[in-house]
Amino acid sequence: MQDLSRLALTLSRLIPAADREAIFGDLLEDAAYRDLSGTRRVLWLCAQCGTIAAGLTIDRMRGGFTVPLIREMAAGLALDGTHAWRSVLDAPWTALVRLVVFCASVATLAAVAEVLVAALFSASGLRSP
Repeated sequence: MQDLSRLALTLSRLIPAADREAIFGDLLEDAAYRDLSGTRRVLWLCAQCGTIAAGLTIDRMRGGFTVPLIREMAAGLALDGTHAWRSVLDAPWTALVRLVVFCASVATLAAVAEVLVAALFSASGLRSP
C-alpha cells in the first residue's frame, strides 16, 4: 500500500469501509494480473475506485426512492396497518417525494407512449386518431 499514490488511496476511501479492503485487494490483484505498473496502474486504480464508488452511491440513492410493491402494502395493511406505513410515519416528507417520483414516472411513460404511437402511425402512412 505504500507504493500507491495519494490519489489512489484517497479514491479508495470513497468505497464503504466494510467492503474497502476486499474490493481494493481484488483491484490490486487484478492490476498485478494485467501487468500494470507506475502511472498506468495508478490511473487504472483511480478509474476503478471511482467507478465502484459511483455505482455504490447510485445503488444507495435508488434504495432511498424505492416504492414498495402494492401487494406488499396490501399484505401489510391486512396484517397490521401500522407496519405498512412505518417508513411514512418516520419521515413524512418521503411519502411526498415518492408520490412526486411516481407521478413523474407515469407522466413520462404516457408522453413516451404518445410519441411512440405518433411515430408508428407516421411511419405506416396512417393518420393519427
